Amino acid sequence: MKHIAVLFEGDINRRLGVFNAVINRVKHLQQVADYEINVHMLQVYDGWLMRLLRHTPRVPYRPDEIEADGVKIHITWFRRRWSDAIMHRLFHKPPRAFMRCLHRMGWEMRGSDLVSAHDRIMGHVAVFAGKKLHIPCFITWHGASIYTDPPRDPMIKEQTIKLLHRATCNFFVSQGLLDKAHAELTNGFPAEVLLNGASAQFERYSDGKRAQLRKKHGVDDDEKVVAFVGRFEPVKNVTLLPEIYSEIQRQYNGKLSFWAIGDGVQLEETRHLMDAKGVKCRFTGKVPPEEIPELLNCVDLLVLPSSLEGLPLVVIEALSCGAHVVATNVIGTAEAVGRENAIDLGEHFVERFTTRAVQLLSGNIDQQLPPEVSWTATAIKENRIYHQFLDKINLSN
Repeated sequence: MKHIAVLFEGDINRRLGVFNAVINRVKHLQQVADYEINVHMLQVYDGWLMRLLRHTPRVPYRPDEIEADGVKIHITWFRRRWSDAIMHRLFHKPPRAFMRCLHRMGWEMRGSDLVSAHDRIMGHVAVFAGKKLHIPCFITWHGASIYTDPPRDPMIKEQTIKLLHRATCNFFVSQGLLDKAHAELTNGFPAEVLLNGASAQFERYSDGKRAQLRKKHGVDDDEKVVAFVGRFEPVKNVTLLPEIYSEIQRQYNGKLSFWAIGDGVQLEETRHLMDAKGVKCRFTGKVPPEEIPELLNCVDLLVLPSSLEGLPLVVIEALSCGAHVVATNVIGTAEAVGRENAIDLGEHFVERFTTRAVQLLSGNIDQQLPPEVSWTATAIKENRIYHQFLDKINLSN
């Protein structure tokens, strides 16, 4: 039996985004392949001085191992050093203590036949292990590690380019993200596209159950629910939501309920703008992840006006639950929602965005996920790629 090490950086208290993507990738790979998969997570935390400087919470509980949805995760803890922060921010050099930690993790991959990492930081571990242990190393790029971090920091950009070329193969969660890397970083690196999917709990409930849930959440039979689900921060363009909701309200000839699900630094600003527009909106704040499928089964239309996305899980999850989705045409969104439902940013954006939103609310329009947007399809492709490289090693030996 082959041994695979899967690496990612995460937070035991925030099991969202990449955390869930990793768990789903591992679970579905186990279903289609005969591998022993060992999952390793790095969690960075702050000591008292760094907590004081960065205004971060204390992390009193630091287990060596946790389980998430049946997947066992081994945890490496690293306490952030102020000396590393100085090296990076002032001298634009790699943080030495942190890099030593990553190299130690690399040596711990002994006994693995290949290592598969998620995003840049764990990519360092994978490439180090690949070089020192002479095993294939793979890096999955999810989004911000390509379209946000490198443009902001020349050192990170240089490191990212090196990792892209040193990995045995790079996986991208959308074709759009791969195109972005080619256009703004480098070319000539080995790459494949492995799309995200939706977790099993994101499914369309029966009509009877959906009616019960809508009644539970105060939604009338003749009412349509328009919702945003995500973080309230600049990259999500949440301050456009009041204008979008107001324009949908003006154009749509029917009863509407507007929801805003999530929290973040721009939550209160968005709430005030909503009041100024005279839009009555239900703000839920942070919602436990296990409650999101229930809420999405009450939603008729999800709106996502982000300025940047890789292949956002929320649109995949919403479509899986039976909602329509209109989003911005950035990076990989059109690959999930369809080009006609992905609106270009630019002049008259809100007008064009809300026109399509009203069409989806008013018409009998079928909007479904493409069959390739599936964890099962991704696992089958991932398994095939791994076998190709492992077979090459067996032949050479």
